[in-house]
This record gives sequence, structure tokens and C-alpha cells, in this order.
Amino acid sequence: MGFGAALVIIQGDQIVHQKGFGVADASGRPVTPQTPFFTGSTGKSFTALAIMQLVEAGKIQLDAPVQTYLPWFRVADIKASEVITVRQLLNMTSGIPKSIGQEQLAIVDLSDLAIENNVRALAKIELIAPPGEQFEYSNANYVTLGMIIQAVTGQSYETYIKEHIFQPLDMQNSFASKTEAQQDGLAAGYQKWFGIPVASPDLPFSRGSLPAGQLILSAEDFGHYLIAQLNKGIYQGVSLLSPAGIAEMHQPPVATSYAMGWEVQHFQNVQVLAHDGAVPGYTTVMFLVPEKNMAIAMVMNTYSPMLGFRISRLPGNVLRMLLGQVPIQLNEILFRQIVYVFVILIPLLHFLAVVMTVRRVRSWRSGASLSSQAQISRDVAMPLIWNAAIAYVLLVTLPKAFEVDISTMILLQPDVSWVAVASGVFAMVWGLLRTGIVIAVMSKSRFRLSWKLPNF
Repeated sequence: MGFGAALVIIQGDQIVHQKGFGVADASGRPVTPQTPFFTGSTGKSFTALAIMQLVEAGKIQLDAPVQTYLPWFRVADIKASEVITVRQLLNMTSGIPKSIGQEQLAIVDLSDLAIENNVRALAKIELIAPPGEQFEYSNANYVTLGMIIQAVTGQSYETYIKEHIFQPLDMQNSFASKTEAQQDGLAAGYQKWFGIPVASPDLPFSRGSLPAGQLILSAEDFGHYLIAQLNKGIYQGVSLLSPAGIAEMHQPPVATSYAMGWEVQHFQNVQVLAHDGAVPGYTTVMFLVPEKNMAIAMVMNTYSPMLGFRISRLPGNVLRMLLGQVPIQLNEILFRQIVYVFVILIPLLHFLAVVMTVRRVRSWRSGASLSSQAQISRDVAMPLIWNAAIAYVLLVTLPKAFEVDISTMILLQPDVSWVAVASGVFAMVWGLLRTGIVIAVMSKSRFRLSWKLPNF
């Protein structure tokens, strides 16, 4: 296997099983339960826990407007900016769109102002709905919460999480810094290149998106965290949050299944609190099953949004087996497979189009055909429109379908994304170049034939 994974299983207040599988990097170093992995959006629950700690400390009120703590906070709608609350950020009901949070994953800003810069960038963002009226999953909600943590504590987000969550939970292989994690044996992310997993140790670190999904944990440390979540905020006698605070974190508002960094799901008749996470090169899933007094988490150093569905759903089948349920058959999403194959084959279509154009140009030069209105439409207008359509689909429609911009799409699925970009640019250039060549050749052919015709 060209990547690795680590699994931890909790029963009550104990880790009952933990194991590493596969390799952590190209050297073949084996994964262990202590190997750190980027965890993606499962880190949102850490940000939610930090907010709830500050609520219980009297420093934050859940239903207070965000501007209470960040007076400069803005979205494009000034009135809406004044009423977005902390609770709405936690429950993803602020109206902030998903797209901006995805796009900010590609911003490599390692400065101390990285989180603030991402929040200030929301000043131009149009909401998808009035605050409080609609669920919309967006990383930007939790980035803003991270900024609130910094504002009310006077500490960096990294320092707060380390001092108030990592240290009390004895999470010795967990980090908010990629550099520190690398010194402790961070697993290299693996990206799919035409179906082959390739180690990518230099994937960018988006510090500005840290509160939404850039924390780094080992499977063993994940176990410590889940023990606290499962046992009313307590780990080995240390209380991170009151039982009431933990219960509120796990309870979604009416008409939505998303609570505070946790989502309510059902595995047959068993209610489960869950969250998954994915950043370039890494996938993570965690489950809490309160009625069974059980929890599991799995971290993996691979991610492919088009060809990674089976891997990302593997932890769910582990949970089903633990619950005595039958695992479900996992297949890739057909639509995404079709899109993947279509984009990969576009360069072949371009090659065939160039060959056909060369053959047609030779035919015109030999005087085998004479341009007409129908031929101009067939050989000039239609190919130009076709190439423009391909460029638009590849460079505009495809990123929109995955709610990202081009740069983020390249990070998440580099193989098909680079093919799409190259093919889209080629389609634009070739469409214009071909049109010029065809018009020039057809004009010369018409002139040559008219010169040879007798004058009656």
C-alpha cells in the first residue's frame, strides 16, 4: 500500500485498541499510533471546545454578535454583519458560503496575521442566506471562531489550543505547527497521480485555515480527545469542560444535524456523533457512540476527491462491525469517475482535432474543396465554439462543481486538475490559432480557384 493509516478504538474511558498500517512516507517508515497526521475538518470540534471553554469562563456569550469580540468583522451586507452570532458560526448557519472557506485552503500565509487576514477577506463576501436561516458548511465560520479566541484571550490560536486542550489531555504527538510536527515524524501526505499514490511531503500549510482544519494529531492522541468527549469532558481526572458544555456541543439546533464541530448521524438505529476531515494528502474520520460508550477515529495520509470515496468511508465500516452490523459495499461515485475519465481523455481529443485539421488544410491547399457558407460554418464557426465550450467547462464549470477555485482544485486533485488547466488553455489557444489558419488557407484556396476560372 502506497500510504498509511492509524486506528484507535475507545471503550468507556480507555483505549482498547490502536494500530498503525502502511507507510508514513516514501522511505517506507511504518505508521504507528504515535505518528502525527493532518486531521482536516475534524479539528473544528477542537475550536468549538475552545469556544465553549471561554463561554464557561465568562469571556464569550454564544448569542452575542461576532462584532462584540471583533468590532471590525464584516461581510458584504453591513446589516447582516451586525447580527451574525457566535452560535451561528458554530452551527454553520451564519450564511457565509462554502466556496470562500475552500478557496482559502490554497492561501499559504504563515504570518502571525494569517487567521485575521482570512477573516478580513470576508468583507467582500455575499451571504447565501440571512444569518440563522440556512445551514451552509463553510470553513470560514471556524476560521472566524479562531480569530475570536485570539481576540478574547490575547493568545495565538496555536498557544491556546496547546495549553488548554493538548497539554491537559496529554496529547504529546499533536501540533498546530507543521514545522514542529515534521520534527516529530509527521506522515507525508499522498496524492493520486493517475491512480497511483505519490508521497508529497511539501504540501502547503494554510495557517490562516488552522481553526477550520489544519491541526495535526496522532491516532493515540485522538483517543485521549475522544475519551474526554465521551466522558462528559473528563480525561484521567482532568476536566476540560462541564458535562452541560459537552452536551451543548453535541446538540444540533432544530432542523439541522450539525451541532458544534459534530454532526448527528444514524447507523441503522444507533445514533452517532461524527465528523470527517480532508485536506490535501490526508483524510480523517471520528465517531462517538454515546449509547454504546464507544468511540473510534482513523487517520490516513491520502486524499482524492474524485477517486477516494471507498477509502474515506472505510472507518464507517469499521464502526459497523463494532456495532455488530453488516459492512456496506463501498464503490466510487460513478459521476466523479466519469468526470475524471472525461478530463483525462481531453488531450487525446485535442490530438485528433489537430490531426483532422492538418488533413483538411492539405485538402484545401490541393484545391479539392471550395469554401461556402455551409463549409465556413462547419470548418470555422463550430470548431471555434467547441473549443471555447471546452475551455469554459474545464476552467470555470469544473471548479464550480466542486465549490473551489483552480488553485484549490490543483491542491486537492493535482493530476486531473493540471490536465484540465492545460487542456483548457490549449482549447483557447488552439481555437483561435485554428480559426486563423483555416480562414487564411480557405482564402488562398478561393483566390487560386477564382484566378483559374475562365472569364465569360
